[in-house]
Amino acid sequence: MSVARSHSGKKGLSLLFIHQSFPSQYEFIARHYAADPENIVVAIGQAGRVHSLPGVRTLLYDFSEEMEELNPHTHPYSQRFSVDVCRGRLVARLLASLREQGFSPDVICVHPIWGEGLFIRTVYPDTPLLVYAEWYFDLSAPNYHFDPEFPLSGDQLCSTQAACACTAVSFASATCLQTPTRFQLQMLPSAFHDRTTLVHDGVDTRYFVPSASAKLVLSPTGKIFSSVFAPLPDWIPPRREERVLTRADTVVTFINRTLEPYRGWHQYARALPLIQKACPEAHFVIVGGTSSAAYGLPPPQGENWRDVFLKEVRNQVDWSRVHFLGWVPLGTVRDLLCVSRAHVYLTYPFVLGWSAINAMSCATPIVFSDTPPCREVAEHEKTALLADFHSPGAIAEAVLRLINDPALAERLGQNARRHAVRHYDLDSVCLPRLVRTINTLAQGKMPRSFR
Repeated sequence: MSVARSHSGKKGLSLLFIHQSFPSQYEFIARHYAADPENIVVAIGQAGRVHSLPGVRTLLYDFSEEMEELNPHTHPYSQRFSVDVCRGRLVARLLASLREQGFSPDVICVHPIWGEGLFIRTVYPDTPLLVYAEWYFDLSAPNYHFDPEFPLSGDQLCSTQAACACTAVSFASATCLQTPTRFQLQMLPSAFHDRTTLVHDGVDTRYFVPSASAKLVLSPTGKIFSSVFAPLPDWIPPRREERVLTRADTVVTFINRTLEPYRGWHQYARALPLIQKACPEAHFVIVGGTSSAAYGLPPPQGENWRDVFLKEVRNQVDWSRVHFLGWVPLGTVRDLLCVSRAHVYLTYPFVLGWSAINAMSCATPIVFSDTPPCREVAEHEKTALLADFHSPGAIAEAVLRLINDPALAERLGQNARRHAVRHYDLDSVCLPRLVRTINTLAQGKMPRSFR
């Protein structure tokens, strides 16, 4: 597919999306523009991490060769930036190739956290640049001092501060920044606020919809293990036969990309025996990987955070009623949320995960941690129950309250769905805002802020 096109008589837009794991946050917006044949949509990402989309030309960079050039004697505080620079240089080479082909994007959208945005201005100095401001890793952010169980050492604090370098450069070169929640906006340095627009990625509320007839099929435990899901401890019994869970069962759910302290895995694991003691018929379905910590401190050498905290409650739980699924397709996530009697979503004061609002859209009764990102999307006893992140007892109590009070659970779930549709619906709210933002930038103007 050629990306060159004369701008004389041009009707559509030429757009470039850059993300290590494209499409990720750009899936809906890239699909939207690629659906119009008048537009040219190009994406850049890392080989082995990218999924193609119809109508999008994808260019890949191979990071393995660049890694060989890294100096092993680089100061520890600078190692992350050295890796980011390597990635940025690879992307710059692809950009130069695009420019030589005659590709002149109207807008470039980039997620900068891995370094891909560092050198865009060396190739396209004047192109409107929309930078995804997911998080600024500054030590003033509350996540770094939130959990006394995992304090950061002096070296870790310094490394964290140094890791801001790449993001700061990318933010400074942006025409406009996009951030998905008000809490994330508040965590950005004030110098960037005037150039930041608040636009959530959006939730497909026509896909994530309540279903009384939903069922979750649990296959016999097999070879579902991969680099992101280590084999379960041998004291957890395998599932010998298929099991089907429906709304008639008491299902408690927990979903995260990685089972780790940043997402409250340790507190949920400790709440599990408390819930089970009071409700022995409950099934606990847990989705999440174990490769390493996605955020925060890594687990002890040779271990993963899932098993660290399973060991802590090993003798307090009937493990035949606890089901670990690893990573699952989106359709399985939807089925899981629709059969759930109580979904638990916990997080440090940090980025809100996608599963939180997906659950709200499914009218799933939810227990949120009483932390700022959750308080932004949910109100206690109106759209969810909020519980103290640091208290397994409070988490268990909230879960049991939802299980034992179906009327409350139904009311909270329905209110949550209405809130999700009103504020986070993809087609009616979020996608139109992002389209207006990009179209405005393409016209050489600054977009309004949707705050």
